[in-house]
Amino acid sequence: MYNTKNSKSGFTLIELIIVILVISIFGALTADILANAVNIYSSALNRQKFISEARSSFFKIKREASWQKNPESFSGSSNKKLNIFSVDGSVIDYEIKNNNQIIQNNNQIANSNNEILTDKIDYNNSMIYYVGQQGNEINIVSQLDDVKSLMLDFQFNNGDESIRLKGHALPYNLHIGRAMSYHE
Repeated sequence: MYNTKNSKSGFTLIELIIVILVISIFGALTADILANAVNIYSSALNRQKFISEARSSFFKIKREASWQKNPESFSGSSNKKLNIFSVDGSVIDYEIKNNNQIIQNNNQIANSNNEILTDKIDYNNSMIYYVGQQGNEINIVSQLDDVKSLMLDFQFNNGDESIRLKGHALPYNLHIGRAMSYHE
């Protein structure tokens, strides 16, 4: 016969410790997985922000370079600086600085001088090339009148991430040809 008086239903101390230990292990694993997910998300967000900043800077300069009025308006430009004098009289210039910034000056907008467009440009690996009628690079100082287009070659870096963007800008007023005296 069984003694029913001594039989108690419930868990022993060892069983409770084992359950708490198992829950603790699963909790620690879950916390680790969540921490890794947050790190991955943060990294992807930072990478996307970097790519967006690089593309935005590049395409802004490329778009505004197409507004150039005439080849003489490139006067003062170099492989690290682009002066733009648009048809409406706006003066915009961009300069790649050796502190890895692109600085923008724009007389269309009040208080927009020395504005940092980006601080992620690689100074040593980024250039503005001026291209002549035959598609070859020309010297902007000695062959100013021969400029027909621009080629932008920009390297952007952010820690261990990098992106290189290249593209041609064809200023509208340069590919039509020279204005006749009665058009000016």
